[in-house]
Amino acid sequence: MSRNFLDWIFSINRDGGDSSRKVITFLGLKIKLYDMKRELLRRTVVANRNTLFLLYNQLPIANEEDLFCLRTKDIIFIFNKGVLNLDYNFFQDYVALFGFSNNILELIKLEKTSALYKEHINRIKNGEFLWKYVNRNFYIGHSYISCDNGEIFIHSSYVKENNVREDSSNIRHVLRESKRKYIKGITVGDYLKNKPLEFQIEVVSKLLNYVFETYRDDKNPENVSGKLLDCHLYNFILGADGKFYFVDFDLESRQSLDRGYIIFFMLYYYNQELYQTLLQKFGYEDKHGYYQKNFVKPKNKSVPDKHFVSSEEHRKLLQKYFTDAGILPEYKI
Repeated sequence: MSRNFLDWIFSINRDGGDSSRKVITFLGLKIKLYDMKRELLRRTVVANRNTLFLLYNQLPIANEEDLFCLRTKDIIFIFNKGVLNLDYNFFQDYVALFGFSNNILELIKLEKTSALYKEHINRIKNGEFLWKYVNRNFYIGHSYISCDNGEIFIHSSYVKENNVREDSSNIRHVLRESKRKYIKGITVGDYLKNKPLEFQIEVVSKLLNYVFETYRDDKNPENVSGKLLDCHLYNFILGADGKFYFVDFDLESRQSLDRGYIIFFMLYYYNQELYQTLLQKFGYEDKHGYYQKNFVKPKNKSVPDKHFVSSEEHRKLLQKYFTDAGILPEYKI
């Protein structure tokens, strides 16, 4: 029994001739031992964090000019071995947070003749080494990571078609480019996992007091800035210095947000017991139905908003940043 289990984790085919002996299987992932530089990560499925770790640890033998595309249906990451400048925990969290919600990612080594390769290989000269594109409501969300004087920065912006119109909802995409310094630490969501409820209450209470004070709306002091729209616990970092940092300003509300919304969005989807406890502690009523209707975007819209009509320009953007990276069977424009 144990032998069969070990054979599944790590096995070598000894019965198929010389060439087959050069193939090992690790955690179900076949890896060629010969000419690994040429064959490295040509096309692989990354199904969990173990195979992502395997990918990260193979990058040192990649060539400097190699570019890789890690993608799901709606998200792609493009990177070179420059990501080794990041600690693995950051790389894992950055990819896992955005990609593994879809459970599986496909890794493609970009051909040097592809448009994506030609665009991004030149951008490496500017100190960039990891790019992310997200297919949103007729925008392509774009961010990249750069290194300047030994410090790491995350840049966010949007690629959009020229004639797209804003909708009239409470939510809007922030189209200006933002730049923030990478803060070493841990997301509050991860920090609280498997901790006793009393400990979680103490930490979240401190976080809420920080948010209510730091992001207080000047015109309405009982509210906080609309920039906190996407204030779930994985968008807050508990830094190595012990301070809290909010790190995602890509979406915002056109109006300021009441404090009850902050408690709702932080905790309603995270831990119901914690949510109800903090509502009671801070003295706010449960209005999750109102918040869901007015501030939470449906994740699977079957019919696009009437203000957003797909155009040839947007289809070309999708073609460039998604389909040309390698077609997945379930992805169609």
